Amino acid sequence: MRKLLAGAATTMIAFAGLTFAAPAQAATSDTTSVQAINCHAKESVRIRKSKSTGSASLGLFPKGAGAECGGASEGGTFTACGHTDGFFWIAINYQGVKGYVALYCITRP
Repeated sequence: MRKLLAGAATTMIAFAGLTFAAPAQAATSDTTSVQAINCHAKESVRIRKSKSTGSASLGLFPKGAGAECGGASEGGTFTACGHTDGFFWIAINYQGVKGYVALYCITRP
């Protein structure tokens, strides 16, 4: 009986070791990480290099598209998405393009 219990315990320890090894192998694979989408564009809007309509356009954040958005901060004034005196911008990462968009042009789920 002791041999049977010892054998079962050894099997469980070996199995547990394999279970814990699997996530480490998955983490080192060459898969692309999935971007966390936490905002969507209300309207198509330009992604700017800095918080100003005068800064370089890095690309377009199209209406309905999802992206990873950070916190809002003050910047230059803009007229966009129904607001004529906006000055809050939000950091955005849309398909690897990192910049800023007018806060009023995004929605959060």
